[in-house]
Amino acid sequence: MFVRLLALDLDGTLLEPDKRISPEAVEALKLAVQRGAIVGTASGRSLRDQLSILSSNGLGPGAGFPHFLIVDECLIYVLKGGLYVGLAEHNSRVRRAWLRVFEAAKRVLEEELARLSATGARVASVTGEEESRIRCLIAVLFERQDEAEAAEERLNGLFAELGLPLHCTRNYRIVSVLHSSCDKGAALLKVAEFFGVPSSEVLAVGDSANDIPMFDPRYGFTPATTENAEEHVKRVVAARGGYVASQPRSRGVAEIVQRLVLA
Repeated sequence: MFVRLLALDLDGTLLEPDKRISPEAVEALKLAVQRGAIVGTASGRSLRDQLSILSSNGLGPGAGFPHFLIVDECLIYVLKGGLYVGLAEHNSRVRRAWLRVFEAAKRVLEEELARLSATGARVASVTGEEESRIRCLIAVLFERQDEAEAAEERLNGLFAELGLPLHCTRNYRIVSVLHSSCDKGAALLKVAEFFGVPSSEVLAVGDSANDIPMFDPRYGFTPATTENAEEHVKRVVAARGGYVASQPRSRGVAEIVQRLVLA
């Protein structure tokens, strides 16, 4: 296969637990960029978080890449003139759609969290109202992953039952509520269109449930994942004929880049 565009999840994929990126991964990505590859992130993290993490690893505008950032799972920023600039039309459309359903999302989520609290489930944090409006999602951090999985399933069922254009994605213990048109796969398709890259030349790498939309066959991207990924994610990648690395996290990313981009 020929890879012109590479999208990387951050937590659990490109990042080590301490938010570092291994030297092997940095070097592999630099080589890929030198050979003409377009490299970017696809994360549920905010723009501020991503800029801070990239800077601490020697990446960002000064390094000339990542060339794009998918933030909050659906908003897109591209590197132009040494700055990350939002794709205005796309980001405005996402925000308008989200604000139309924000109050309904907040109401359903508050009711469900109250019910879960009564059963003993523990929530560590929830994004505040203003942050949720800006980021186009409401993120809930549960203390246990099984509670996050149960909340994701129940909320998706409630949204469908109520006919609301909302859905949940989950990154380990974090459950995010977004507009139903927003996920990493849809955002990555927009990125590919922006750079003029066909889907068949896009490689998507992720490790958790919220990365699975990038592996959806309707988008046509090549999927890959790391050794530490959730077992369900590994099965999805394998079923699509993708690559499952033998190494975890950023060392797994280095392996994927060496095998699929630089070979």
